[in-house]
Amino acid sequence: MNDILTRDTLYNRLGGQPGIDKLVDRIVDLHLHNDVAGPRYQALSDEATARAREKVKEFLAAGSGGPVEYTGRSMLEAHTGMNVSSAEYVAVVDDIMQAMNEMDYPRPVCDEVLGIAYSLKEEIIHK
Repeated sequence: MNDILTRDTLYNRLGGQPGIDKLVDRIVDLHLHNDVAGPRYQALSDEATARAREKVKEFLAAGSGGPVEYTGRSMLEAHTGMNVSSAEYVAVVDDIMQAMNEMDYPRPVCDEVLGIAYSLKEEIIHK
């Protein structure tokens, strides 16, 4: 493994804030057009979609070691009562991986983000 990949923060390996912004924008676009998860995202107002987009950027930047403080709700608080299905969860994770692959992130970076996504699974599904 490249030594720089083990020393640098995930935030930097994602391209800092510009990389995270671009990644999240692509992920949200994929979510909006996803056959399984899309209806949930399409039902949001433009304002709610924009707020969610900004909170995801903040969450990912803060959680990946960036110089950002996350000011949103916890995953559990944000998803309680939404009754997110396993199929929706997998569809969203697939969108994340598709966006990362399209942007040519190295496999170790994709795997790390995938690990984070799966670590949050119990806080998101059927709450």
